[in-house]
Amino acid sequence: MSGYWIRKTKRAPIRALYKQTLTAGEASLIYFGWAGILLRTVHGVVAIDLCQKNFRRSEVRELEQLDLQCYTHTHWDHWHPAHASAIRAHTGAPILVEPAIVNDRGSIPLDHLIPVRPSGPVRVGTYTVCGVTGIHPRPITLFHLTSPDVRLFHGGDSDSVPLDHLEADIAIVPVGTPSPSCTPHSAVAMLRDVGANVAIPVHGSKGQVGSFESLVAESLPDVHVIAPAVCELVTFRFRDAA
Repeated sequence: MSGYWIRKTKRAPIRALYKQTLTAGEASLIYFGWAGILLRTVHGVVAIDLCQKNFRRSEVRELEQLDLQCYTHTHWDHWHPAHASAIRAHTGAPILVEPAIVNDRGSIPLDHLIPVRPSGPVRVGTYTVCGVTGIHPRPITLFHLTSPDVRLFHGGDSDSVPLDHLEADIAIVPVGTPSPSCTPHSAVAMLRDVGANVAIPVHGSKGQVGSFESLVAESLPDVHVIAPAVCELVTFRFRDAA
């Protein structure tokens, strides 16, 4: 099986991510395939949908700091309980989850999980995390994270849902395969709603990523699209310095 979202044999430059010198309004990101990302800003580091299929157990030991780990749903390419538990054991990072994951938690103690529901925000440290119910064959929660320096949206691999009540600087949006739910057009709809300055397409083939880039260029020309290769470290500016 081949596709843009497949995890490559290349080792991810995790240590390099921590060594980047960042200023306010800048971020460094590694894309691990499917919907998995590790994002660092001046304020901290968050991980979303890092699972056994895209994030190696040996790489857990390279995490020098992690403030949050979030999981959108129970599909194998987004969630693995033993892996999330290992990340927590190494970093102490809280595990924020779509509520259905509580029933697929393996041996993780219940009090190690923080369900995120659309009924209200969850506050962990200096982060405010809001959940949005997405569209997918399984229950899925889309994440909106706000910290003192960045507003981040992650769309899992959901079809588009109304998001115009949210604002983001960075939008990580799914564009297609192997998900039956998302497309380049649905990704653009989510991006348009949250009004992000930077868009990062995930969970799709190279052709779907290309289609997304073309659609954004046509309809949202002020948005900067960054399409990293799997295991590529990218550093970018998402907001002008004050």
